[in-house]
Amino acid sequence: MPENLELCSKDSRDQNKLIHQLEQQLSIITRLLYTTSVSGVELDRSVLPYIANDIVFKDPWQEGGNKHLYRVGMKGFHNMFHFTFDTFQLNVKLNDDQKTGRCIVDGIMNVNQFSWIYSYPLRSILVYEFRLLNSQTVDVPQFEIFRHEEMWSLADMIDAIPIVGWLYKNIFRRGFGYFFIFIMIPLLRNRCPLFLRSTILRIPSTSVYVNNSQNKNSFSLPRTVFDVIPKPLHPYVRLSRIDKPTGSWVIFLPCAWSIALAGTTLANLYLAGLFGIGTILLRGAGCTINDLWDKEFDRRVERTKSRPIASGELSIKQGILWAGVQLSLGFLVLIQLNFPTIVMGVFSLIPLFIYPVMKRYTNWPQICLGITLNWGVLMGFTAATGFLYPAVIMPLYFASIAWTLHYDTIYAHQDKQDDILVGVKSTALLFGKDSKLWLRAFSIGIISHLITAGLSVDQAWPYYAGLVGVGYHLHRQIETVNLNDKQSCWTTFVSNRYTGFMILACILAGNFFK
Repeated sequence: MPENLELCSKDSRDQNKLIHQLEQQLSIITRLLYTTSVSGVELDRSVLPYIANDIVFKDPWQEGGNKHLYRVGMKGFHNMFHFTFDTFQLNVKLNDDQKTGRCIVDGIMNVNQFSWIYSYPLRSILVYEFRLLNSQTVDVPQFEIFRHEEMWSLADMIDAIPIVGWLYKNIFRRGFGYFFIFIMIPLLRNRCPLFLRSTILRIPSTSVYVNNSQNKNSFSLPRTVFDVIPKPLHPYVRLSRIDKPTGSWVIFLPCAWSIALAGTTLANLYLAGLFGIGTILLRGAGCTINDLWDKEFDRRVERTKSRPIASGELSIKQGILWAGVQLSLGFLVLIQLNFPTIVMGVFSLIPLFIYPVMKRYTNWPQICLGITLNWGVLMGFTAATGFLYPAVIMPLYFASIAWTLHYDTIYAHQDKQDDILVGVKSTALLFGKDSKLWLRAFSIGIISHLITAGLSVDQAWPYYAGLVGVGYHLHRQIETVNLNDKQSCWTTFVSNRYTGFMILACILAGNFFK
């Protein structure tokens, strides 16, 4: 018995020694990987020998790879960023087979890219899964890492961002509370069964409700968004044009085309949902920024003089704050996507801020508008595939821009008299009596670029057959619209959401028959 105990004790000491050695080596590897001042030569010499050929790397944005891609990503990470890493805790545990194990590292990645302004701390959990390559009796254990995973705390990540972190804590999180207090409870008060009102919600029943048999089982749906939004928020709803959803549809649908071209999957359906939320927020922010720029012009135009900022219902400060809130919420949606898409999303802010100025200096502001509104086309396909394929996505992007030129030229005809007075430029004024000729040219551009996009992904025949219907729909719009009648222009503009749905249906039908 004492001999057996001695053997067990020796095995335990050997295993503890092995674990200690592994922890030392993995600590060195972590320091080299996440201290980006380390040279590429040092990485090849001291880190790469411990990387398995079949390694899989995973972080919140991506998963996959092999040793070659891992090396490329490692070098790119060190060249692009300036990081240091502070280790709080590192633990190694061997699996029951004594041949594989796992190392978990808890620490902070310090982003020092702009350390002269701010060092951004990102709380991180690193996980290495490894396999041993030699006997435990060897003094220096040899192993290879076959899985490397980074996990970040999203809350800490957002919280540490200057300004955005404050908005997240003080506006976004509190906003959820206000949402339930001011929106959900009023909704439930009017629509949930009586016993739930009095028990769960603790809302007292009125005698009118109980005694009036005619109203006892009544059920009424809200007619507009203003029926469910508290009155103090109505100006913000109008500022973001939430009450006029056509603008959101014509922004979202090109995103949906792009995602659908990448394939019809549940994952892409989830992406479409994220893009839908992002569309509402981005459009709201864009409308707010536009109204801040155009407040003086809007006061002199009949259709726009009642807008919240132009009318004085909201102040400039409130408008800027509201734009910041929407952009911050949009950022929270954006970071759910992969890294290339996030980068593209950040760059989308450039045309977003430029467009309101363009109508002062060029007769073609609709081109800038098309570039801005359809940026999601570039992002959608990239979010679904991880890469930007110009041969596929650029024809779709050009088709979307041509579509924007089509519907926004019609839209601009509503204000052409006022635009002349205030000095605002547009394609409606530029084209004048030749507008319908230009609209036909834009329609040809839409269809031809959609055909090119379809050919690049080998779309099936229903896609092209459906485009015939899209072309006819555009033709009917041009034939029937009266460009001198504001109501006719508005009705035709609104009908463009059906154009977008038709194109989406073409893509989905083509995917089904592939």
